[in-house]
Formats: sequence, C-alpha cells, structure tokens
Amino acid sequence: MAKKAAKKKTMKAATKKTAPKMKAAPAPMPVKKVRTATRPKNTKTYSYTQSEVIENIRAFTGMNKRSQARELAEDLHLFIVDALKKGYKIPLIGLGKMYVRQTKARMGRNPATGEIIQIAPKKRVRFTAAKALKEAVL
Repeated sequence: MAKKAAKKKTMKAATKKTAPKMKAAPAPMPVKKVRTATRPKNTKTYSYTQSEVIENIRAFTGMNKRSQARELAEDLHLFIVDALKKGYKIPLIGLGKMYVRQTKARMGRNPATGEIIQIAPKKRVRFTAAKALKEAVL
C-alpha cells in the first residue's frame, strides 16, 4: 500500500511540473484617434443614425471594436437615465447641464374645439448649454 501512495504522489508532482503555462494574449494595437466628425449619410436633415453615432464614438475614443463603443454608449445612457430619475443634475463637461424640472399646472386651450382645459403638472428633462459650447457652435 505504501508503494501505491508514493507512486500517486510522484505522478501528481510530475503532472504539475510539466503542465504548460498559459501566456496572456497580446494587447491589441491602439487605433489612431480621429478628432473630426464624419458627415451624416442623410444630407437633407444632417441627422446621424445610431450606427453612425457609434462609429464616431469608436473613432473619437480610439477603440478597436464597434461593440466597445456601443457598450460605452449604452452605459452612458443607463447612467444618465438613472441619475435623472433620482433627481440629480448631470454636468456634461464642456457641453452643459441636464436636469429634471417640475412644471406647474396651467390653463390651456384645445386647438380643435377652442375649449379651455386644465393642463396637469409634469416633469420635463431640461438641458442648459455651457458658455463654451455656445461660443463654439453659435
């Protein structure tokens, strides 16, 4: 019995020593960052599609994959929605501030019938542009 136990121990030790070591995968080469927005394909309205926005995010950040840029955009969306639900103000650096504002109840008029109606109070998302953004765009 002692011979079998000794044989098992030596076999275990031998397999541990000869097991190949796994090498870490090499890091992907960084992509050169592009600092100009591409022209939208819709030339009538100059509106970006979601796919074009994701591609611009990928190019601006220097990410290798579109999936990484999509994940970044989705995470940013989830953060903004969660913060606004909780009533927080979000400073978007260099752009401005987003916040939720409560509107008051007011009187209005039905445009079809001319009837006076009561408009209920509600929450609205507001954005205030930063001075730097106004100066750069306007």
